[in-house]
Amino acid sequence: MNAIDLTTVAAVTAWLNQSDTLDAALLGSAITGYSAYILTRSGRPYLSGFASYSERYDGNGSDLMQLRNYPILAVSSLTVGPVTIPPTPDYIQPGYAIDQSGSRAALVLIGAANQGGAAWGVCGQSPWREGGATGWPGANWSYRFIEGRQNVAVSYTAGYTQSIYGEAGTVPATPGPYTVKIAQAATFYADLGATTAAGASLAGQYAVTNGTYTFSSALHGQSVLISYQYGAPPLDLQQAVTEIIAERYRTRGWIGLRSVAQPGVGTTSYASWAMSPANEAVVNSYRSRFIV
Repeated sequence: MNAIDLTTVAAVTAWLNQSDTLDAALLGSAITGYSAYILTRSGRPYLSGFASYSERYDGNGSDLMQLRNYPILAVSSLTVGPVTIPPTPDYIQPGYAIDQSGSRAALVLIGAANQGGAAWGVCGQSPWREGGATGWPGANWSYRFIEGRQNVAVSYTAGYTQSIYGEAGTVPATPGPYTVKIAQAATFYADLGATTAAGASLAGQYAVTNGTYTFSSALHGQSVLISYQYGAPPLDLQQAVTEIIAERYRTRGWIGLRSVAQPGVGTTSYASWAMSPANEAVVNSYRSRFIV
C-alpha cells in the first residue's frame, strides 16, 4: 500500500466478489493512481488519515484564522510575532481554541474584548489589536492575529480518524513483557480506554506508546478490551473510491467503446463517465473549501 491510498485491495476485491489474489498488483496500482487523482482534484495534500504540519501565515487582523489542513485535531504550538499563545483552558481565559462550529478548519482567539475583561500582552509587540475605543490597556482590546507577513507560526495535527471499541487482547503471562499491540498500531492516534473482559476500567494500570499497550504485571494472563482511535480515510470516501476502482477495473474489457450492437438482441451501451454521479458527489465533498 501507498501512504496516500484511500482504499485497499481487499475492499475492492470484496466489492467485485472475486479472490483477493486476482490482479492484486493491478488493483493496487489503480488505487494509488486514483487516490493521487482525488487529492489533486480536492486540492488537499492528504486524506488517508492524520498528519503533522508546521506552517506560517500572514496575520489577517481577525480573531479567526483558517488553516490549510483540516479537520484540526490538535495544536502543539502557536506564535504571533514574538508572542507564544497558550491554549484557552475554558473558553473564558485568553488563548487559542480550535473552532468547533463546523469543519474544524480554523483557530479562534479568545481575548479580553471577547469576554469583557482587560487585555494582557505587551503593547507594540502583542498579537492583540485594538477593537474599539483608543487606549491601552482596556476592555476594548481583543486578541487578534495582528497583520503582518508570515508572522503567524503554527504546528498542528490535522486529518481523519476512525474509532475501534473493545478490541480483544490478552496480557501475556509471567514473566512478560506485559504488552498488547493493537491491530492498527501503525496509525494509532489516541487511547480511548481499556477494560477487563467483564467491563471493569483499567485506568491507571497501563501505558500506551505508539499503539503498544503495556499493562501492570498484576494483569498477567488476563483478557482485556481496548478502545482507541487510529488514522484512516473517512468511511464515505473509502467506499466511493472502492466503487470507483471496481468500476474502472471492469471497464478494461471495453476501453474506448460507447456501444456494441448485439444482432437479434439489441445494443449494449457503456457509461463514459470517470466515476458515477453518486461517487463524484462524495469526492467533491472533500474539496478544499478555503483559500488560505
